[in-house]
Order: sequence, then structure tokens, then C-alpha cells
Amino acid sequence: MARFFVCSDIHGAESRLESALSKHQDVDTVIVCGDLEMEFYDVEEIIRRNTSRSIDIRMVRGNCDSYYSSSSGVPDQITVTLSSLSRALVTHGHLYHASAEIMAYSALEKNCNVVIYGHTHRQQDKEIYGIRFLNPGSIRNGNYMVIESESNGAIQTQLYG
Repeated sequence: MARFFVCSDIHGAESRLESALSKHQDVDTVIVCGDLEMEFYDVEEIIRRNTSRSIDIRMVRGNCDSYYSSSSGVPDQITVTLSSLSRALVTHGHLYHASAEIMAYSALEKNCNVVIYGHTHRQQDKEIYGIRFLNPGSIRNGNYMVIESESNGAIQTQLYG
């Protein structure tokens, strides 16, 4: 069973990120869906300081991240295997105008049945077009998500905030 800490839209709120991570130090992977508004290496250091130095960190950039020098090496989207049955397209969402229809199409092209995104600052766990859409909300507002994969391949989510 794997545990994923998922956040988005940090917008420079380091203390909110640290506080949330301190409650979930046992996660295996941290997924950040963009709009950090700080250097990516600073976010990585905060994550490692509050979890484990060897934790898997997966990040995408958002529409507010292009001003930071470290953003050039960070992709706009990635795929992440959550379980034997769930593969996620991870994006900030701004390039898709946060449109479920467009993101679903892109997810299917990449053989994904889950979309994890941010941008809207609104939490979501909903199936649309046969794709599960997960949005942790904005960590600046105290919102985030933990995903747990089960041995049967199912995933369970818990929204916080």
C-alpha cells in the first residue's frame, strides 16, 4: 500500500506546507500540482525536511511559476502510477483551462484513468467522463489531499482543510 501527499497552489505559503506535511510524515510520495511561487528546490527542501530525505517528489509547474529560474526544468504535466489499477495525469490545469473535457481527453491519450490537478483552488473528488478527477485545493488556504492505494488496486482519498 502506497500513500501520496498531494498539494497545489502553495503561492509562497511555506508555513502551510510545512504544517500539513508534519501531519503526514509517513507518505511515500509528494505530488505538487504547481503554482509554488517560490523556487522549486526550496519546495523540495521543505518536503525533505518535513518527511524523509529519500521521499519521491513529483512536481509540475503552474501559471505562476514561470518567473522562477528553477521552473525551466519542471514539466507542465507528468504521469504517476498510483496503483496497479490507477495511473494519473498530473497537471496544474491552466493549460487545459481547468476543463474536465479537455483534461479527460489528454488523460485517455496517456492511458490514465485519473487526473490530478490544481489551479481552481477548489477541492474535488469526482468521476467525469469515466475519469476520476482529483483536486487537492490550495494549500495556501489549508487544503490538501492524501491518496492511499490498496492491495486490490483501488485508491482511497482523504481531503483535508
